[in-house]
Amino acid sequence: MMVLGSGTASLSPPARFVWNALMHPDLHPHNRGFAWPVMFQDAPPPRVVESSEFDRVVWSSPWPTVPEVLVQFDLRPNTRLRWTLLAHAPTPSLQTIEWLRAQASHLVNVDLRSALGH
Repeated sequence: MMVLGSGTASLSPPARFVWNALMHPDLHPHNRGFAWPVMFQDAPPPRVVESSEFDRVVWSSPWPTVPEVLVQFDLRPNTRLRWTLLAHAPTPSLQTIEWLRAQASHLVNVDLRSALGH
């Protein structure tokens, strides 16, 4: 798989809370009854494709226009979260890759932070 982009964020909650939120994108972390990622209209939340307890979660694509992309989340000590966009060949266009990077950054730095209350 090819890496299309990655980024990091430092989050306030303990890693286990972040990991649980990533494991359940169909449920708000504070049990408010709705999914925490802000999804496009009529798009289902991503599926968990792979995980390793408290340190790694891989999602199917949350973007219907690019279903072949995976999003890998790696949690490190002090709740450092790295997101990585992965795809098989052929590579999406540069414009699509830039859009995906911005979407992944927003997903972590806005949606996830907001859902966790930080």
